[in-house]
Amino acid sequence: MQSFISSPIQTAVAAVVSMGLAQALHLPDPYWAPISAIVCSLDAFEGAAATARRRLVGTLIGVFLAALQVSFTAYNLINYGLAIALLGLLCRAAGLHPSSLRFGAIALTVVVSDPDKSVVWFTAAARFVDVALGIAVALFVVKAWPKSSKQD
Repeated sequence: MQSFISSPIQTAVAAVVSMGLAQALHLPDPYWAPISAIVCSLDAFEGAAATARRRLVGTLIGVFLAALQVSFTAYNLINYGLAIALLGLLCRAAGLHPSSLRFGAIALTVVVSDPDKSVVWFTAAARFVDVALGIAVALFVVKAWPKSSKQD
């Protein structure tokens, strides 16, 4: 019964702490930090560190490709699709888990969708910081959370 209650509370704590930290850092879209914390917290019972690493690497590649795309090509659906395909090829060539592509494609989509193209590198960096913050908080909460007994 304790793990039934513990998991949702653990996820809520990670979400609240990461949102609070993102707001305190005045990140432009602080909601991305708790989204990352929620994803990593919910996967905590099946390998939080592996999920965190995949999300972080995928996000880094995704925001970098998005910033390059916005900086050097006109935005259109063909270029957007090509950027996602390139992301997938890079992830595969690097031997990354397929979920790295998923996380990277989400980050790429967020960055290329920002209406203010003049600050694309700031947007890319902010998205990466949001994700890294959420992951760090989720991993901290997972590691610091009291472990339940095997009798649950």
